[in-house]
Amino acid sequence: MESSTQTTLPLVTATPFAEPNFDVIRFGDAMMQACEAHLRRLGFLRVTVPRIVPAAGACENVDTLFEIFVGNDPHWFIVRDAEGQPMKKRVYFAQTGQLYLESLLGNPQNPLLYCVGPSARAERGVDTRHLTEFEMVEIEGAFSFTQLLEHIEGTITALVDAAMAIPSAERAQYGLPAELTHLSNHPARFTRLRYEEAIARMNVPWGNDLSSTQEQELVAECGGPIFITHFPNPEHPRMKALLAADPNGKAIKFFNMQPDPENPEYVLSADCIVPFGGECVGSAARVHQVDVFQERLYSSLMFQRLLEKDPDAKLGFAWYIEALRRYHSVPHAGCGFGMSRIFQYILGRHDITKVVPFPSNHERVY
Repeated sequence: MESSTQTTLPLVTATPFAEPNFDVIRFGDAMMQACEAHLRRLGFLRVTVPRIVPAAGACENVDTLFEIFVGNDPHWFIVRDAEGQPMKKRVYFAQTGQLYLESLLGNPQNPLLYCVGPSARAERGVDTRHLTEFEMVEIEGAFSFTQLLEHIEGTITALVDAAMAIPSAERAQYGLPAELTHLSNHPARFTRLRYEEAIARMNVPWGNDLSSTQEQELVAECGGPIFITHFPNPEHPRMKALLAADPNGKAIKFFNMQPDPENPEYVLSADCIVPFGGECVGSAARVHQVDVFQERLYSSLMFQRLLEKDPDAKLGFAWYIEALRRYHSVPHAGCGFGMSRIFQYILGRHDITKVVPFPSNHERVY
């Protein structure tokens, strides 16, 4: 979700490197251990997914992709089709491993899968909410949308519990205050607000996104982390008409989110919003039928923008479509945890650049 109120940071005119903050490093290490231990206890398998990827590794805003060139050549990768003919693929630094995990779910063992790795977004803003590169943990599995929300609650709560378990006398070594009063009312079950209810409370027009200020107002009203669920279906005629008129400021979601069977004007999706960090998880039930996937992909605003950048954008998804045809899939759901924003919540920090050891943005790279 876009923010209207994040604090702009000053221009960095000299070397951005500062003295290493080992409190932050120690905290991040402890939280990542707690996260992976929690997922492994539930039976999730860790998968190493590609990070140099075709367009299949993009999120909904393809304008934030970092494209990879070798020399001046954007077509360094040359793959061959079924007839042995060479095809040149454009590649990018991955924003998500979602489709790579999804491609493995047709296995009859119905695996629970996760991956850990960097996500890169070419965000031009230099502020306290965005990084150009950040750690993300993603999960996918053959569970329902309701079960997915429970997995998100359980994972964030596992991290909160891990922080609370650190003796108060040792918390300073992890950048934590001795008394974690801001976590004392952390709920086991997060408040759920449908998109329609959230925008009604904030007086936002239907189809528009919520600002980070409005998200935090909702968090304050509800007294802790919340889910905003059932966003507009980007492939429904009502939302498509709004996007065609002007996509700016709209609540645009990924094309392969499963429409709500009770009301296809919406999708089975949820954003998790936490104090301090804001939106820290994007999640949804996924489309798993190959024909439906292709239809939604090719008609999506995301794909139209990709075609403007690359006339051969279909090649970026060909491998996944072939995997769906060959191995099929099952009803499933998944999400991505933006770990830095969860760290903000647990540390009680408003500035995302203070919770990672090497914060990067449009004006800071190491």
